[in-house]
Amino acid sequence: MNDATTGTGARGGAGKLPTREWGAASWHRKAARPVTVWMMVFVLAGLTHVAIPEYRWVLIHIFTLGILTNSIVLWSQSLTEKFLQQKQPPETRPAQLRRTRLLNAGVVVTIVGEILVRWWDRHWILTQVGAALVALALTWHGVVLARQWLRSDKGKRFRPAVLGYVGASFALPLGAIFGGLLAMGLPGTWHNRVLMAHTIINLGGFLGLAAAASLTVLFPSIWRVNGLRDRSLPTLILLTVGLVAASAGALLDSGWLTGVGLLTYAAGWVISLQAWLGNVLSALRDPRDRLNYPSLSVLAAVLWLVGTVIHYAVQVMLAGEQIHLLRLPTMPLLLGFAAQLLIGVMSHLLPTTMGGGPAAKRAGLRELKRGGIFRVVLYNLGFILWQTSTHSWLKVLLSFLVFGVLVAFIPLMLRSVKAQKAVLLGERDSPREDDPAPRWGQATAALAVLAFVVALFGGLQGPATGPDAAGPTSATGAENVTVLELTSPGVFFEPDLIEVNSGDHVVLTYTNTDDMAHDLRFANGVDSGRLEPGQSAELDLGVLTADLEGWCTIAGHRVQGMVLSVVVR
Repeated sequence: MNDATTGTGARGGAGKLPTREWGAASWHRKAARPVTVWMMVFVLAGLTHVAIPEYRWVLIHIFTLGILTNSIVLWSQSLTEKFLQQKQPPETRPAQLRRTRLLNAGVVVTIVGEILVRWWDRHWILTQVGAALVALALTWHGVVLARQWLRSDKGKRFRPAVLGYVGASFALPLGAIFGGLLAMGLPGTWHNRVLMAHTIINLGGFLGLAAAASLTVLFPSIWRVNGLRDRSLPTLILLTVGLVAASAGALLDSGWLTGVGLLTYAAGWVISLQAWLGNVLSALRDPRDRLNYPSLSVLAAVLWLVGTVIHYAVQVMLAGEQIHLLRLPTMPLLLGFAAQLLIGVMSHLLPTTMGGGPAAKRAGLRELKRGGIFRVVLYNLGFILWQTSTHSWLKVLLSFLVFGVLVAFIPLMLRSVKAQKAVLLGERDSPREDDPAPRWGQATAALAVLAFVVALFGGLQGPATGPDAAGPTSATGAENVTVLELTSPGVFFEPDLIEVNSGDHVVLTYTNTDDMAHDLRFANGVDSGRLEPGQSAELDLGVLTADLEGWCTIAGHRVQGMVLSVVVR
């Protein structure tokens, strides 16, 4: 690497870059390494999440900043060169890798800053420094792509799509600014307002614009059909207008402005989706081996995005001027849209990037398509059941199945590389063509697995909870009534220790102020039931003459310390 950056490599000679080392395929492999590393980190963090402070935030940002952002930076550069037919010279590759290093330094600092939240009051300083580094790297990346776009021939067919990558690169720095503000803690309703704008800009802007630009060409290619209909320009215009309106509405706490913006954004996707559904119908008339993991997962991802955005738009419009109280649709956007799209597109692109001719590419693709219909059905239906179930341990098992489908990409990717290299080196013959008939038995198998899991727990509903499950200590009406307020700003109760006088009739008003669901169950049977973010419940503990303990029953939360102690004096 030092030889490349100083221009004194043995192969390149004095003052020259080693061209072979910095060819398109070579730099692509180097730039792709952080994606693989972050995938490994994500898996390890998921397995040990109960030991990680603010684990939900950490997991989300490992995925969005570590995996998604690195992937978008990598593929937006590669696809820009293809769309503009403007291959970058080898001497530009070291700078591209420096941008990648700057980006990942920022990601690491950002995540470390949030992990230190329980030990350092000024942890937000690190988080803001990390966000600034990420913003700088993406701004640099956006400027480079914009220059390539300006230098390109105006007659290039897919030139408008590159504007999606430019817009995405400039959207993330704005989202990073919002993220830095959130790390400090904002007063009143401003935290939820800025959080909504942060989510809209990052997922809708950075990821959404880049995805729309890429799928303009990739969707029919992944489905292996002719009939490319380029609707990138009207799509990107509507997406941009919708993002500006929705994020402004979020900051102003205006349901109508946010809703109109989200519907405009959804309309942009619908314009392209209409053309892509034509591709799907063409494939269904002659399915062959077109119904595979990349094609089905990409289609499902777009449908999740459009459905989620429209549903949320209706919610915010009905909420009027109190939209900051609504729960953000983070999980459907991250797992339904972002994760499926990323894995589906990478499953299609990686063998193509590695090259080696049709035979080698077919060998790599075959590995990445294994169990495609089974994986797609298990993932999407499993995710729906996970989100609708109220049984904590069933939700845990379903979440493992869903994440298992994502994690399966890593060994399949390694098998794909191994198989493709074997064909390239002549160690293995080219695989035969895939069976043309769709393997619908895989869908049946996925349904059977999910049906067995749900039946194992007796259905989607958890055991009976609430005040009727077990009554509190009886009161006569003559006792002193103590009314207290309780919140959960994270995976803990605030306060987590309450002192009352013996013989007091204690009533708690518990409000879930976190961005994930919680509940509160006491040892005497009083239970709040499952509370979504922003919801409250009144718990009548009755007359207390002895200490009482309460805890959150959602799997893993009690282990992390989400326990409340009521001490009787």
